[in-house]
Amino acid sequence: MQRLSASSGGQGGAVKQVTIKEISTDRHLARCVDTSGLYVEVATSVRRTGIPLEPGQIWLIDREIGGTWTFKGLLDLPLPLAGRWAPLTLQSGWTASANPDDPRPEARLTGDGMIELGGVITGGTVPALGALLTVATLPAGYPPNLKGHRPLATSLTAVASGYVRGSLLVGGTIAIAVSSAYTPTWIDLTGLTARVR
Repeated sequence: MQRLSASSGGQGGAVKQVTIKEISTDRHLARCVDTSGLYVEVATSVRRTGIPLEPGQIWLIDREIGGTWTFKGLLDLPLPLAGRWAPLTLQSGWTASANPDDPRPEARLTGDGMIELGGVITGGTVPALGALLTVATLPAGYPPNLKGHRPLATSLTAVASGYVRGSLLVGGTIAIAVSSAYTPTWIDLTGLTARVR
């Protein structure tokens, strides 16, 4: 098998999925195998997460051009599952839109280490002004994530002049906040993303 060192070889600016094979504490490197069967040395001294490294774990790694491979996020789902939509668990009275032209409320793990949401929900309750309300949770098995926020497309009544902010919170909770006192009949979660921790 070919070997890529922590600081040379491979494509710059890339993201890979690897499985840890062994850890060298004295060299501060983990020897890993990527999905193509190539060995990759990954620096253990530079990490964005406090999760302990163990042989057998599946991680996303990345590097800047000419830089060192570093651990980006622990995956509970292997990357071949990335891109496959999985249904959200809806709460607070929200349900999937019955319109056959609307996408189902789902999430997927992208190949570049993001969690992406999509789909239209209808009929639930909204929080009081200034509060957050949980409307859904990620499917089981998704990796830990950082927070992500964005305004969401919604139905508006003729008198409403506000917006709904969607949040993908740490722990996989999807919540909404409203900027004015109105209840949208539908909310589109498409475009709400968060980075894998």
